Amino acid sequence: MKKVLFASTALVLTAGVAAAEVTISGSANMGLYYSEAAGNTIVKNEIDFDVKGSGETDGGISFGASVDLDADSNNSAHVTGGGASDPEVFISYEGLTLTVGNIGEANDVGGIADVGFDGLGVDDIVDVLRETGSDDVRIDYSFGDMAVAVSADSSNDEYAISLSGSIDAFSVSVGYADRAFDNTATVTLGYSAGAFSVNATYADSFYDTDPTAAVANASADGWGIDASYTTGDLTLTAVYAERDTAGTKADAYGIGVAYDLGGATLAGGFGEVAGDQRADLGISFKF
Repeated sequence: MKKVLFASTALVLTAGVAAAEVTISGSANMGLYYSEAAGNTIVKNEIDFDVKGSGETDGGISFGASVDLDADSNNSAHVTGGGASDPEVFISYEGLTLTVGNIGEANDVGGIADVGFDGLGVDDIVDVLRETGSDDVRIDYSFGDMAVAVSADSSNDEYAISLSGSIDAFSVSVGYADRAFDNTATVTLGYSAGAFSVNATYADSFYDTDPTAAVANASADGWGIDASYTTGDLTLTAVYAERDTAGTKADAYGIGVAYDLGGATLAGGFGEVAGDQRADLGISFKF
């Protein structure tokens, strides 16, 4: 009965559209999360669905659009999810893609891993310097194992660029963002050989004076490193990150373990983020 229903739905969604399709993919998780600062252990769960329609013209131009249907719960008193979000529309031809909508900045590449079934936030110590904005126009071009991206906010003159790729066992990602009152430069290097992999990242965010700010913004820089080892279905990960904001330092570390169940992953981690001891244990799924 389910096969008949899905087949009927596919026919309705694609009827009258040549070389077009609509796909739905998603993920979900559930588990326990502990924070010493909060003083409690809570139940968390998250649901993410991505609805994507795509097609191709007779001339070989690919096109499509997507929206996210997301929701999460951090206990019975905190539930979020207000319908569709992150709308995007794109066209692509011979490796060149133009995307408009609620997209991230092009410099948001690289970074380090987190640990736990839903993430303890160890990576946020350094990644927060890079992930500070969002653009609405983006151009991507890929050639071989390399990719170039440029994004901009059409309402102002802010922009971001990046270059990422891999050569044999090594990978590299470099990004730069120019915003109204701050600029950010990032670089991530990675190495993977068999069961072992390691990534190191550095981010530097430097501010201009904001005349409307009550308190002057402070420049900051940070770095982080992660290492993972996989044996069979088991993966062990260790992460460390550090940030310096105008002489005030914050650091974080975490150790995590994940076991691949085939279609689902059982994972947990523990560590400390800016002085807050955290731990979690749960299971995640992909559809």
